[in-house]
Amino acid sequence: MYQPGTHRRIALLICDVPADPVREQHGDYTRIFGTLLGESLKPINETHSAGSLYIYLRICYKARFYTTDPDSQTTFTLEPFDVRVQVYPKEDDYDAILITGSAHTAHEYEQPGREWMKKLIEYVRVVATEKPRIKIFGICFGHQIVALAMGGTCVRNTRFEVSATKLQLTELGKRVYGIESDILNIHLMNRDHVPTKPPSFHVLASSSQSPIHGMVLFSQSESLRDASHSNFRLTDIHILTSQGHPEFTESIMRLLLGVRRGLLGPEIFDDGQSRAGNQNDGIAVVGKAIWGVMGVE
Repeated sequence: MYQPGTHRRIALLICDVPADPVREQHGDYTRIFGTLLGESLKPINETHSAGSLYIYLRICYKARFYTTDPDSQTTFTLEPFDVRVQVYPKEDDYDAILITGSAHTAHEYEQPGREWMKKLIEYVRVVATEKPRIKIFGICFGHQIVALAMGGTCVRNTRFEVSATKLQLTELGKRVYGIESDILNIHLMNRDHVPTKPPSFHVLASSSQSPIHGMVLFSQSESLRDASHSNFRLTDIHILTSQGHPEFTESIMRLLLGVRRGLLGPEIFDDGQSRAGNQNDGIAVVGKAIWGVMGVE
């Protein structure tokens, strides 16, 4: 339920750094995800505002946080933790953890030099099973890490999926994202995917190449109350993941396509560029759902 003055503390688990051209124009992942969360929160705050609303966005790199104001509105703190160097939050201090994307290959966590990924998988497993109050969000690589932590699989796909793409939503996906359309438009940049979901998870979306482009795990109390999940609230969701990138914009996608042009090949690159400016539901739909899971609607 929405409560004026609500504050959410979110731990951002950093799994990589953006490509140089992206970082130069859009900042690091704290800024990029801060923008996603801030922009998707604005209309929620505006809906509940009695009068005209002025929100300013501030990033303080010294203190490493992102917040919105004023105090009468829902605000948030986004604090980054670089899990590649074994820096983790004290999870009880946070309302949610959000796991970023990465150019690393999640299913290679047993390889030498990938010990940090193995620790991340175990960390997610512990939080998911022992800390039901803490919401977990996984984006792309984070989606794959959640799958591996909870008993699913992650493998290399036959080809890359890139740029603004129309995903097919399940009936549950339509309800989670709060839209009537069967289609979710979101930016993709992945070759690995999750072919098998973990036990008790539910699929939200799929593409022609990947059967699981997003999934949820309901809280244990919700599962006991309503096994069919025919009458749930977003706050009943414990874990929400997306293979797609709600934090990506057209500009970010075009920059990434340029960086990875040689890896992608001319056909995929040209196709990705042709779709980069298409509809993107990252902020309005996925970002809004993230806030809903945290009890802000």
